[in-house]
Amino acid sequence: MISVPNPRQRLSGNNFFLNILIFAFLLLSTACSSSRSVASVTSIPPSDFTNQSRILVGKLDTLKVFFYPTDQLLPIKSDKLAKEFPNDQIHIAKGKLTKDDTLKIGFVLPFLNDNISLGGRGDINNSVSRWAIHYYTGAKLALEKWKNKGVSFESVVWDSGPDTVSLQKRVLDDPRFLEVPLVIGPYHRDNIKYLANYAKNSGVLLFSPFSAAQNLTEDNPFFYQVNPTIETQISAIVDHVNQYARTEDILIIQKDSDVKLNELFLSSFISKGKQEDEGLPKTLLLSANVNSWVKNLLPELQKREKLVIIMSSYSDEVFLNNLLQELNRESFDKKEIIVYGLSPWLNLEKIDFQLLDMLNFHVSSPYYINTGNSEVREFQQKFYEELGVFPQPEAFQAFDLVNLLFENWIKTGDVFQEDLDHFEAAQFLSAPYQFKKVKTSVDDIEKWQSNRNQNVMILKFSGFGWQKD
Repeated sequence: MISVPNPRQRLSGNNFFLNILIFAFLLLSTACSSSRSVASVTSIPPSDFTNQSRILVGKLDTLKVFFYPTDQLLPIKSDKLAKEFPNDQIHIAKGKLTKDDTLKIGFVLPFLNDNISLGGRGDINNSVSRWAIHYYTGAKLALEKWKNKGVSFESVVWDSGPDTVSLQKRVLDDPRFLEVPLVIGPYHRDNIKYLANYAKNSGVLLFSPFSAAQNLTEDNPFFYQVNPTIETQISAIVDHVNQYARTEDILIIQKDSDVKLNELFLSSFISKGKQEDEGLPKTLLLSANVNSWVKNLLPELQKREKLVIIMSSYSDEVFLNNLLQELNRESFDKKEIIVYGLSPWLNLEKIDFQLLDMLNFHVSSPYYINTGNSEVREFQQKFYEELGVFPQPEAFQAFDLVNLLFENWIKTGDVFQEDLDHFEAAQFLSAPYQFKKVKTSVDDIEKWQSNRNQNVMILKFSGFGWQKD
């Protein structure tokens, strides 16, 4: 059994029953934007949910369900953003999170409720809304854990919608949002930039759970990037390779359409000083035409006794499968071959797993889920009881992030930010988050640029499953 679940695994079980469950969950996510613990939301039979204008969630908690049009024009003005912290002092500013008896935490996730049809069924095949459902359910299970421990908190959840128009109407126009000092979300790049600007000006701590892109915000100590950047993943691979491989053993292979990744790998080798004594690894650009490989790939493979292959491409499985087949022929000569790739390769569906094992396939990954762990199995069971499907990796990541934030809050209170960059969660299921301050210096003035999760693990495919190397 593969130890890292496929993030794109298909929903299973009775399709009709699951459609009702997912629809019920989507409606619940809209109605749950109230000032009480989300973990206290009572279960409601699917038959109680209709596509009417009002639904009931618990006692005396009846809210209208609104479906907003998204065809209005951009840009959106940000007049509501209270500028509590002048830009020239942002690097020393304190956030809104202060020590009191109750922690308020908000979730802004793309449930995309406006995709619900007149027939009352949501688009369960939409990968974005499915991601949001899995992520929030994982977070909700963590909230239930802290509720059962007697921790006092208030949780609010909003549907961000697909764009900044929806974000403004559904979230920023809700006065309760202005009272929340810590927010997890959103998903879409433009929405991240928009809320990052709000966080920067208001002192709200914003934890962005999905995008790994850089330059989403500037001079913003209140912005936390949960998903490590591609540069961080590449750096982890280069560190791992440099431990035992010589430069002449390393061959960076990429499709001719992925030039940018090659540049990042070479930059990482340069920054780590590999070029000072041995030069840089050789790079080979390959087209999708396998017949052209005889002239440029085979000679490079045959002249090396030890092969360390770095795949600087994302997720073209046909290209990867052809390459692995070629490398497998070289392994017949008893050559030692090790292949490295990036985290998207964890989504492999069409590759012969035996090839991954024989070629010592490694990937860098921000998460590792050990399905043999009893706590992981317990989480999977609870998740299944909650939603009727097994959790995808984002559910585990949300569970771990909420636990990290609560542990740090309980121990540090109003010095939350100061301690978070060296705080480690006591237990985690998939992602041992480690946030570090990213700082810049201009004219000898140091500014706190943002915060990024730096934890990346190297996984090896062994015994028909992913294991930490």
